[in-house]
Amino acid sequence: MDFADLDKTDKALVEQTSLFLKKRASDVSGVSAGLRTNSGREFFGLCIDTKTSTVGVCAEFSAIGNMLSNGEREVRTIIAVADKGNGRHAILPPCGKCRDFIRAFGNPFVILQMGSTMSRAKKVKLSELIPFPWDQAD
Repeated sequence: MDFADLDKTDKALVEQTSLFLKKRASDVSGVSAGLRTNSGREFFGLCIDTKTSTVGVCAEFSAIGNMLSNGEREVRTIIAVADKGNGRHAILPPCGKCRDFIRAFGNPFVILQMGSTMSRAKKVKLSELIPFPWDQAD
C-alpha cells in the first residue's frame, strides 16, 4: 500500500472528528466520522446503534448523508474515530460495507491509525483498501 503522511488539514480533520465525538457521544453512538470534500467543506456524522434494533447506521453513512444534504457530492478525505473510554479515542478503518458505500462518492483518502496511538496516523486511497470492487468484474 502507498501510505502518505497527513498534512495540516488532515490533522485538523482528525482533531475535529475527535472533538465532534467527545461532544456528541452517547449510549447509542460511540463512533464519529468526519470527511472533507473536494471544495474543502467538512461534514461529520455519528454511528447510531440502538439497544432495541439489530440494524445500525455507521458513522461514515451519517457523515456522507450530511454531506449530500448540504449539496456536496464527492469525498476527498474521510476518517472514523471510536471512543475507547477515559477520554481516549482511536481511528477505525472503514468496514467493508462502508468501503463499498464511500466508493460511490469518489476515491478519497482514508485516514488510518498505524499503531497504538492516533499520532501515528497515515492516509491511503480507498482503492488500496478495496482493490477488486465487485462491480468491476467482467
